[in-house]
Amino acid sequence: MAQLEMVDGIWSGIDDDGIARLEIDRPEQRNALGGDSSGRIIDLCDAWAADDRVRVVVLSGRGGAFCAGADVAGMAQNSAATGGFGAGASRAIIENGSRLVGAVRSLPMPVIAAVDGPAVGIGASLAVAADLIYASARSYFLLAFVRLGLMPDGGASATFAASLGRARANAMALLGEKLCATEAFEHGLINGVIEDPAGLTAAVERVAAKLAASSPAALALTKAALDGATLSAYEAAIDREIAGQTELLQSPQFQAAVAAFAAGR
Repeated sequence: MAQLEMVDGIWSGIDDDGIARLEIDRPEQRNALGGDSSGRIIDLCDAWAADDRVRVVVLSGRGGAFCAGADVAGMAQNSAATGGFGAGASRAIIENGSRLVGAVRSLPMPVIAAVDGPAVGIGASLAVAADLIYASARSYFLLAFVRLGLMPDGGASATFAASLGRARANAMALLGEKLCATEAFEHGLINGVIEDPAGLTAAVERVAAKLAASSPAALALTKAALDGATLSAYEAAIDREIAGQTELLQSPQFQAAVAAFAAGR
């Protein structure tokens, strides 16, 4: 196993077999991501994309949560300090989320997401950006954006529809329906469900070892071909999400949601 280093709530490292590990560890926020932690993930992915040692990347979250989304409480504090969200600040927020998921998707080597617990909002987008996704039985996926007066981002409008089909993706995005791990597997969103977290870790280790022993060139070209066939509309989806979310982040409904977080409600 790699010797991991902690920076900005993110553990990371590369082991001798070429398996790079990225573990979110922000327990007080249920692994919700703020600007610093998102930036750290982007920097790691950019570095690993150019590192010949890396054959596979494993994403996970510590403490019984994969990622609870964006750190809305932190956004509320920033909003209170700066007087709210203007167009420039709103666009910067959504562009950062797009860069975060885009950094994972642009990795040339296979990416495995080990999901234990909630994967919510941008956390769900991050998980589904992986090439292979395994989850513990207690996990679930939730696009909770509509509850805050927002729309899915991080490419979720493309990736969830590609995996689930239009009807189920609409139910998640428009109604905010939660998808438990078993249902996510049955509907084709993830590759497997493992009963407990220890079993999940062991299963992901086996998959990662198999990938690390395979031809990097063959894996990279296969991944690119599959993405080209199934996610050709991804970039257009990102553009629509940035435009729509920039508008919605300035809306009265989202401002009320941020105020509720700031007030501890």
